[in-house]
Amino acid sequence: MANCLGCFPKTLGWSVVVLIMTGVTTCQGSVNGEPVIATTVSGVNSELTPRGMPRFISEPEAFSYIIKNKPAVLTCKAVNAAGVKFKCADQWVRDKHHTRTESTLPTGETVVQMSIEVTRQAVEEYFGLEGYWCECVAWPELPTSGSEPISDRITSSRGLVNIAYLRKRFVREPISASVEIEAQVQLQCLPPDGSPSPEVFWLKDGTLIDAGREINFIISNEGNLIINQARLADMGNYTCGAQNMASRRLSESARLTVHVNGGWSSWSEWSNCNSRCGRGNKRSGRTCTNPAPLNGGTPCVGEAVKRQQCTVTCPVNGAWSTWSSWSVCSKDCNRHRRRQCDKPAPQNGGRYCRGGTDLDTTNCTGGNCPGVYTGSTVQVAGPGNHNAQSIALYVGLFVAVAVLATIIIIIVCLVKRKERQALYAGDMGDGELPQYSDHEKKYQKNVQPDLTQTIGNPHIYQQHPNNNLKCATEKAPMLQKLTQPPHMPQHSPISDKKSKTLYIQLPLEDRTDSTEKLPFKDSKASLRSSMCSSSRPQSVYDSDHTNRHSVISSQLPSNIDIEALAWGNITHAGGRLNIPDIGVSLTVPEGAIPEGSTEEFFIAVCRDDKDRPKLTDQETIVSPILLTGPQNVLLDIPVIISFQHCASQKLGTWQMALYNSDTHYDDPPHWRKCVTLGHETLNSLAYCQVDVDQCHIMTQHLSRYALIGKSAPRSSAVKILRLAAFAPATSNAVDYSIRVYVVDDTQDALENVVQMERKLGAVLLDKPKQLLFQDGGNNLCLTIEELAPGWKSKLTANYQEIPFHHVWSSNQNNLHCSFSVEHIDRSQQRLSCKIGAYQKAILSNRTVLQIVRNLGEQNIPAAPSPLVKLHHQRSSTISSSGCSSMVTLHPPQQAFRLPSKMKAQLCYLIDIPVPKGNDWRMLASALGCDRYINYFASKPSPTEHILNLWEARNKDRDTCLTDLMNIFRVIERPDAAEVIEKDAGAWL
Repeated sequence: MANCLGCFPKTLGWSVVVLIMTGVTTCQGSVNGEPVIATTVSGVNSELTPRGMPRFISEPEAFSYIIKNKPAVLTCKAVNAAGVKFKCADQWVRDKHHTRTESTLPTGETVVQMSIEVTRQAVEEYFGLEGYWCECVAWPELPTSGSEPISDRITSSRGLVNIAYLRKRFVREPISASVEIEAQVQLQCLPPDGSPSPEVFWLKDGTLIDAGREINFIISNEGNLIINQARLADMGNYTCGAQNMASRRLSESARLTVHVNGGWSSWSEWSNCNSRCGRGNKRSGRTCTNPAPLNGGTPCVGEAVKRQQCTVTCPVNGAWSTWSSWSVCSKDCNRHRRRQCDKPAPQNGGRYCRGGTDLDTTNCTGGNCPGVYTGSTVQVAGPGNHNAQSIALYVGLFVAVAVLATIIIIIVCLVKRKERQALYAGDMGDGELPQYSDHEKKYQKNVQPDLTQTIGNPHIYQQHPNNNLKCATEKAPMLQKLTQPPHMPQHSPISDKKSKTLYIQLPLEDRTDSTEKLPFKDSKASLRSSMCSSSRPQSVYDSDHTNRHSVISSQLPSNIDIEALAWGNITHAGGRLNIPDIGVSLTVPEGAIPEGSTEEFFIAVCRDDKDRPKLTDQETIVSPILLTGPQNVLLDIPVIISFQHCASQKLGTWQMALYNSDTHYDDPPHWRKCVTLGHETLNSLAYCQVDVDQCHIMTQHLSRYALIGKSAPRSSAVKILRLAAFAPATSNAVDYSIRVYVVDDTQDALENVVQMERKLGAVLLDKPKQLLFQDGGNNLCLTIEELAPGWKSKLTANYQEIPFHHVWSSNQNNLHCSFSVEHIDRSQQRLSCKIGAYQKAILSNRTVLQIVRNLGEQNIPAAPSPLVKLHHQRSSTISSSGCSSMVTLHPPQQAFRLPSKMKAQLCYLIDIPVPKGNDWRMLASALGCDRYINYFASKPSPTEHILNLWEARNKDRDTCLTDLMNIFRVIERPDAAEVIEKDAGAWL
């Protein structure tokens, strides 16, 4: 109303109606019977349109500038105006300074255009707080000479007149730098002060850089130049420039040098030993040419030549043996003798015997010729008798070989016949091991071995299945015969790789088995998933789940564990997939899916050994193997994959890398390193946020992922493991086996073991406990101590040792060993002992499990699962199908703490850079996600991505919204804190 009263003359009578709508005030009234309409936009009168009254069709610009000594020209146009005049800084401009022109509109109305020039001197001599302003005033009739214009007038909006300038000195100039090839570099620049604000540009060797076309260059909103991956072609002189209408400034040039650090070539083949006889040396060399150092790059570190001792066997010259005895005189009256060159024989290149031959011949003397006189008949010894003896010898040898071959054939036939009889035998005696068929032996190869150096007597419960969709009884036929009901087929496949159809194994709770099951959290939804008749659980958003065939069923690999899988349909509004009891989730922010589209996402944990990457001796896997999909889905903004890791962030220093595999789900994975933490670039596939026990991956690429770590140089990283002991619920045998598992300290690893042992009818003997395992090569030692009376360990020494590399860099899940104890006194039904675990030479990390079991109680009440206490609080399952709890899909209103409108307001406020720095950069620092700040700087809305990551990191914290509001207050952004408090203050 006040605006309207200012529009109309106070001396006249008015009937006024005020209409206020979205910042526009409209006053309707009459002046002496004539209708009048006054419109004020944002508090400034912009148009006064009574019938026959003047109105402005052009007003002074909001900002005008005086460039050097060139005056600023202000112009306004009015219709139905008898006079138009400017008023600047509360002073009327003299008529001689006005320039008036008139024209006529097609409607016949007269347009009066009035212009003035504002000089630099006028602006400099004015010291008003509002700045030098000018406004245009129009009235319907000319005022009398020497008097003020009549009050019946209209006034245009004000325009500010400033002096355009651009200072010479840059606040921050670029500094010369040297960067390694393919690394990221940032050249800083803060332009000089100017009015209007200058625009920043960059020159390379005097040529303008077009950041819109050169994808390797990014000019930040602060004016810094970011080179994503430095190339040799990017070397040169870089100059920062700033310009506005007043001037153009260039900073001092900075030299960017791209250097190449030297790298060793592969080692050459070993040379020949430099000694001809005895000990010597051989050498192998390498050159610093892969690549060679360039532009001041560091030379190769290490030796260029390595030597190794070698031994060359000395040559041995041959020497003659003694002569043999003389032969019988031949018919030509000669006799012979021989010798061999073997005392010693020539070796290693030694020369042959010298000094004669190996045959000596002489004439027979002394009546030794072959003719023998008996009376008058002379008998001559001929060769016939010798030939007859040779033939008899050959015949005997042939007969002996034939008899031996016949005996061997008979023995082989008997052995094979006995094996076939044992293979098809229907029953087994107590303690007798089964004979497996070839088909069953294939699955026996997948059974997790006992990786200890000293193993006790085997027990039936030492057979463990590989944890995938194949049931335990299929992989261990002995267990199959013991636990499978008679009405079930012995070979009921859980997965058919040809048809990609998933089948659900009937839970052990429904089998007629009197053995006690492992204490485990009663999950009704988990039982529903096992007993559901459909091939896979339904998604929350599958409204037609009874008729719709999900596309994921044709995409998932055939060996995925149904208990480690979640999927659902997600729209543009976003959502979150969560796998209960495993600590794995997939957050799809709002806007990741194009509006109007729906995508079916899934996330799973791969528990098969073949899915694990092959590691070097220094590397170790610190996370579950995750599978996300669908592959090749186009995302507008990154999704967040959240999971637990077992790398201690307090003890030791880690070098971590994220690996991924893009192979088809049913093909063996081909792992490759996609990002090394601390060495990210803007082209990196993902951004990793590693917290104390959680890791969050921001990526627009869905595939297999695994987090792998190793110790940093001159440091020994520490991995956190879990120690858990299991045993049969009841035992009527003499022997009792305790299985001790050493797994990663993640919910998935422990849940996998618990589920597997539960299927075997085992119980958890003590609450699983943490075990710190340090890199350095020290083996893991397990001991059984303080065994109760009536029991005796079957191990020679109550001690087992697991090699270091089996724990640190193994490619197998569910590492375990077994302790077998003998029940020597059947009256003692209470078994108690301690299982100790420690690392050799590091006794300070020793962990002890207290085992207490009363075997006399046949039905032990199931205690609450210790996993409930160990794991973080997990949200309940939401499922529309009522069939499975393996899917937890939170709709947007439940998944996100920040409503869409609130997040948009926060992004609008925090995205804008401010000189104080308390914008999105300080927010990232306060939230602890500023390790690689350029990742967010390269996004259209850095605040949006920071808040999306904040949502995933705080999905289970009830006070996170209050904490965020307090963070905004700490960084002195009360406007952002007010947005949260206004929208959610009622329940904060």
